[in-house]
Amino acid sequence: MNNKRKDEEKIRRIINGESSILNEYAEYLAKEYAPQHDREKKQKLTASQIRNILDDVQRMREDDIQQGRLELLRPKLAYVSGRNRESWALRELREILDSAIKFVGNDFKKFENFRNLFEAIVGYHKFYSKVKD
Repeated sequence: MNNKRKDEEKIRRIINGESSILNEYAEYLAKEYAPQHDREKKQKLTASQIRNILDDVQRMREDDIQQGRLELLRPKLAYVSGRNRESWALRELREILDSAIKFVGNDFKKFENFRNLFEAIVGYHKFYSKVKD
């Protein structure tokens, strides 16, 4: 099984409520994406890049999800990724979040699991990043 397929399976399980793997997966991603030196800032993720997206997610309410507004985050992720073409980490995170959004659909409980995953990634990223924005 390739990595993309493994990631999609983990994402599906997390979105469906298997919180036992959420922290482990979020920590793994944050370690991969957190820059350790200034020279890595362009290839990896900065806190401001992911905080902007997380802010949008945290503002969403149940009626937003039921009306399909989470889907509008997908083009925003593509835009941010396109603006930062040197960042392989941002492209990978976009793919992961894009898959997660598809699994969420209009289900608010699944959205809460998505939000928990995203918040965990951002939290671990802050912990592991050794670079200031």
